[in-house]
Amino acid sequence: MIQVKNPEPKENLIFTAKKTAPSGRFKVLIGTPIHEVKDYCMEKWIANVAKLQKKTPADLLLVDNSPDLSYIEKVKGYCKKYKIKNYKIKHLEINQNQPVPERIGRSREIVRQEILANDYGAWFSWESDQIIPPNALEKLTKIMEAGNYMMIHPNTWSRVFTGEPNVNFGVCLIKRWCLEKYGFLLELPDMPDCYAMVEAWFKKKVLAGGGNYIEVYGLIKPIYHLNA
Repeated sequence: MIQVKNPEPKENLIFTAKKTAPSGRFKVLIGTPIHEVKDYCMEKWIANVAKLQKKTPADLLLVDNSPDLSYIEKVKGYCKKYKIKNYKIKHLEINQNQPVPERIGRSREIVRQEILANDYGAWFSWESDQIIPPNALEKLTKIMEAGNYMMIHPNTWSRVFTGEPNVNFGVCLIKRWCLEKYGFLLELPDMPDCYAMVEAWFKKKVLAGGGNYIEVYGLIKPIYHLNA
């Protein structure tokens, strides 16, 4: 199923490495909030990232919102094991009693600022519990370029409500233009306090600002959601 929205309009730094840009394309940053509670899937996900980077070079930024810095060392070990070099890990110091949407929103804002501070053309939002084919990013960048889309959402059907589309940012390519206009802090005007609703809010803002996006369910498959 394909849906096109709006036609084209007329912290603590732990590790840094050299950035790599895909040949002939805009630079992409894979930006992902992480937490120690998802360690059950992290090694498999890092292995998946390594395979994807071989197919489509992209930098990696992980924003850890775990209670302390100890989990970062474990993740660095995974990156070393799978030979990931172009990455950064930043730690978000935040009270663990804060709700999940608050922690995710502030983590995403760090990703956003990293993109805006550098010459990245797009953010590949890819949650750490989702395993995707190595050519997924290559597919998305080609479609984004061909259609001049601001966002491409290729996610799967909902795991909770059968037959309902999954509209979150689990796997989503977002152009820099969107991030220059809109952020992820919950104190922004009209920002919902649920991360799923925040993603819907972000899409609406992109449309209202004259942008566009495309939803293509089944474009990227299989997408495996890992459970604890």
